[in-house]
Amino acid sequence: MLRLSAVLRVLPVLLATLVLGATAGCGGSDEGSKDSATPAEAVAEIGKIKTLLATAVAQARAGDFQTAEETVGDAYVDHFEPVEAPLGERDQDLMEELEEAISTTLRNEIKDGKAADEIETTVDAINVKLDKAVELLQS
Repeated sequence: MLRLSAVLRVLPVLLATLVLGATAGCGGSDEGSKDSATPAEAVAEIGKIKTLLATAVAQARAGDFQTAEETVGDAYVDHFEPVEAPLGERDQDLMEELEEAISTTLRNEIKDGKAADEIETTVDAINVKLDKAVELLQS
């Protein structure tokens, strides 16, 4: 069994290692690259978002609202979040509109069990805004 004195001698080194390791990751280039995309990468992510939103509509049509909601959540977290910074640099209002539409409006419609046609109408409106985002990111 370890003696308390040995643990107390090692503890400051362990804590310093943990703190330095944690702060080294803060703001580092590897961390930021996952959260933000270049404009070209953002355009590719928007393509993935559109595909996932179409999948969510099909899932809602099949009555699988839970999976549809998860699909929209994945579209937002995995694919829209990296788009936020480059799009926000070009049009902050559009970025915020898309963020609200995908993360809240669409997910709430699915959670509330709205008709698939209503969900599809919302997705169509989101797609129009996503198309505008692509144009801005490519300019």
